Amino acid sequence: MPKKWMKVFVYVMLAAMIGSVLLMVFDPALYR
Repeated sequence: MPKKWMKVFVYVMLAAMIGSVLLMVFDPALYR
């Protein structure tokens, strides 16, 4: 696996984690 794809994979994982955290933070505000 080339190094470039490893970096892309890491960025995707980070984006998924940040997205899930943002969803947990903003979900209650949406349903209020």
